[in-house]
Amino acid sequence: MKLAQNVALLPITHEGVGSLNLVLAWDDNHLVLIDAGIPDQADMIAKAIENEGFRAEDLTHIIITHQDWDHVGSIHDLMKLAPSAKTVAHKKEAPYIDGRELPIKLAAKLEKYDSYSEENRAGLDNWKKTYTNSPIPVTEQVQDGQVLPICGGIEIVHVPGHTPGHIAVYFRESRIMVCGDAANVEDGKLVGFNPIHIHDVDMANESLEKIKGYDLNGAVTYHTGFLAYS
Repeated sequence: MKLAQNVALLPITHEGVGSLNLVLAWDDNHLVLIDAGIPDQADMIAKAIENEGFRAEDLTHIIITHQDWDHVGSIHDLMKLAPSAKTVAHKKEAPYIDGRELPIKLAAKLEKYDSYSEENRAGLDNWKKTYTNSPIPVTEQVQDGQVLPICGGIEIVHVPGHTPGHIAVYFRESRIMVCGDAANVEDGKLVGFNPIHIHDVDMANESLEKIKGYDLNGAVTYHTGFLAYS
């Protein structure tokens, strides 16, 4: 679904996690994907990109908002299609993505590993393998306020709280903010994410206000879709 002249929403559905709202942006020389769904969704993502008139093989950048498995899951398979694509993440998030550190939520659950059922332990084992067996290289580490000179200007907005290095992505030309899990849409408004999934609630609240302070035509949230501003 086209949101602006060079920005499209790619809703990818999955029975277990509902709708995941990836974003595609482009200019004459670049094709940018924001977030990469859960494992084994590369074919669905590639088809969604094709439906917008492009090819996954032509991706130049994959921007990762944060470390969680439902945002990085299909990166390896997408990179097989587009091996020259750069992976981009905040410098504070990179160690949790590239395998130097276990993701925060995974590490917390592993501390209670013996208390889980056999089925849940198997799920944790698979989750861990996603990161430890196939680390995801972060080829470009970014920071708050940095502007990538592509697609009309892509501003990196550091919005910690959900995770320490979580970023939002602001398209300066179209004034659309991609929030990742830093916000949800509820009753026509941007609201915070469920506190039980947040690393630091105070920081998350500050980050939400930071997002709201931008001049916005619209905002994309990963789990609750697009909010258009009048």
